Amino acid sequence: AVAWEAGKPLSMEEEEVEVAPPQAMEVRDKILYTALCHTDVYFWEANGQTPVFPRILGHEAGGIVESVGEGVTELVPGDHVLPVFTGECMECAHCMSEESNLCDLLRINVDRGVMIDDGQSRFTIDGKPIFHFLGTSTFSEYTVIHVGCVAKIDPEAPLDKVCLLSC
Repeated sequence: AVAWEAGKPLSMEEEEVEVAPPQAMEVRDKILYTALCHTDVYFWEANGQTPVFPRILGHEAGGIVESVGEGVTELVPGDHVLPVFTGECMECAHCMSEESNLCDLLRINVDRGVMIDDGQSRFTIDGKPIFHFLGTSTFSEYTVIHVGCVAKIDPEAPLDKVCLLSC
């Protein structure tokens, strides 16, 4: 579902979104279940913030790892996962602290719209970049996420229910 501009209906079937392969420290997930949160609606309506469009919203989801980029060792294709918008790099002072998990690298940034490593989007339509949302963009059948923003879960957990936990 592409949000082309603030408050306008989401475009769900008119375009073919190309999702690039994951780069280093990224994971491409097949999203099987996603949910709508008030945060998605707030940013879609662009109330009180700098609007970033066009973008693919969504951050509550459950899926399966489709492929992994270079350097990803903790996940393999087929793993069941939840995307999370407050990731952990496991290297910065905050991640190493017992006091906070507000990662210096992967903390919430609603205005970024691109991948951290190269500043590019992994989504395009006819060559035009489509921005990411909260580093997750789960309103897409496939999405690319930094590995620090993906939580591996038990494959027995029902993705249609636990997808809400990713918020």
